[in-house]
Amino acid sequence: MTPALPILWLHLLSAVVWVGGLAYQTHVLLPAARRGGQAPVADMLRRGRPLTWTAVALVVLTGFYSVTRLGPLERVLESGAALTLALKFMLVLGAVAIAGQRDFAQVPRLTRALADGDDPRPALSAIAWMDRIVLLLAAVIVFLGLAISRR
Repeated sequence: MTPALPILWLHLLSAVVWVGGLAYQTHVLLPAARRGGQAPVADMLRRGRPLTWTAVALVVLTGFYSVTRLGPLERVLESGAALTLALKFMLVLGAVAIAGQRDFAQVPRLTRALADGDDPRPALSAIAWMDRIVLLLAAVIVFLGLAISRR
């Protein structure tokens, strides 16, 4: 058996962990934080960071491997997959950058606000908007991935 199938499986599983965790945070944890549970939510966001970034790293690494399996460069360019792949790559970079800003700037900002007794709502609002943007980008990225797989 070639490594392509297990790597594809790992790519999809990692994407599900990343995006699924983000959807859970956006639609369950953040609404709970708005209702007064900011400290436990901030702790969950901080504790989930290693799993999230492991999933992100696996998505990127397995994605790079999958690109090598597309075939000869001439065929990839002729089919139009190269342009779709370039767009997908740029969106992944954007999603990772926004997720990094959220995890390494806004979540610590939320934690500091809670520790100092300040208002956590600005940090929660920023986290919620960043999560929504990454979820939207993820939907487009999945669509582009499916478009590439059909070529």
